[in-house]
Amino acid sequence: MFAKNTLASAVAAAIGVSAVGVAQADSVFFPYAAISQTVTTIASVINTTANNWDQAGNIATTHLHYRFYYKSGPAVNDLLAPCEEYNEYLPTSQYDIQTIDLGGIFAAETAGVMFNDPSINNKWAQTGRDYAFGRNVAPARGYLYVDNSDGTVTDTLAGEAFMFEFGSGAAWGYQAYNSDTASYIPAASESPSNVAIMPFDEITTAFFVTPVDGDQAPDFANNYRARVEFVTSARGDLYDRDENLISGTIPQDVVCVGRVEAADMLSDGTRARVVDGGWARLWNYRVVPNATATSWVPAEFAADNSAVISPSADRNDWDDGAVVIKLEYNLGGTLNGESVGGVFNNSIMFAPE
Repeated sequence: MFAKNTLASAVAAAIGVSAVGVAQADSVFFPYAAISQTVTTIASVINTTANNWDQAGNIATTHLHYRFYYKSGPAVNDLLAPCEEYNEYLPTSQYDIQTIDLGGIFAAETAGVMFNDPSINNKWAQTGRDYAFGRNVAPARGYLYVDNSDGTVTDTLAGEAFMFEFGSGAAWGYQAYNSDTASYIPAASESPSNVAIMPFDEITTAFFVTPVDGDQAPDFANNYRARVEFVTSARGDLYDRDENLISGTIPQDVVCVGRVEAADMLSDGTRARVVDGGWARLWNYRVVPNATATSWVPAEFAADNSAVISPSADRNDWDDGAVVIKLEYNLGGTLNGESVGGVFNNSIMFAPE
């Protein structure tokens, strides 16, 4: 069922796969999803308009266009691997809510659709198609993009999602972004964002990074690339818990979507100096090859043949390049050295500027 999308562009356009290019659309963007043997993503899509598509991608009333961009298998933890793309036109109706288990764990017999959806107005059960886009590619991480044909009114689509680690009972979630175009550049997290770093020996801190672009629904694959790094003063550094500025940080690049460990953004020496954590300014920005393709540089310097990045002060002129979500969870049964009853699992989505 879950075949890779390998059609040529001309063929795809002929069957309506690239409907965003045919007509203006309202869309909703879920910037992160994860699926594994113990984790799934539950997404709710709310559609308030009758301006939608049909099953072939023509303007009609009956279908939404779902696109899942994902890394799976050995690529799931490869920060520089591109995302593959899979898409379907799936049934909808005006004022419908569709709650979907993308992993198919809790809706194995109902095409991923949850909570007794009766399939009367939205005839999802009569299609033989599957809303559980990640059912056959676990483990996977990626993002979900959904659009209709309503380009005249914003906010006709909305959504929420939560990651559910059902092995331990932990969960965290977010509200999806909406746009009346395919551009999600305005959704990029503010750069820099001041971030708190918890003690490394007790709490894991990681960042889910999804680069954004003027077309968040590219055909067939996504290779957009963004960089995240700690730059708190004039160099790569962060503060410990006694206001000491400790230098020695390591930028990390992410293609399409990825999980970056906060510890991997520090040199070994810096990590040893800030064992109790501290705070830093986290920057995110799009990077592209320079004119001679010898290095990756901020998008604003794409025509520059120099491999030297401008001083850190110039970062204020660089475009924010990714949606960033911070994840925190304790490694054992303690918090601040005190015993706790279980695992806490927290996320913070850094807001746009």
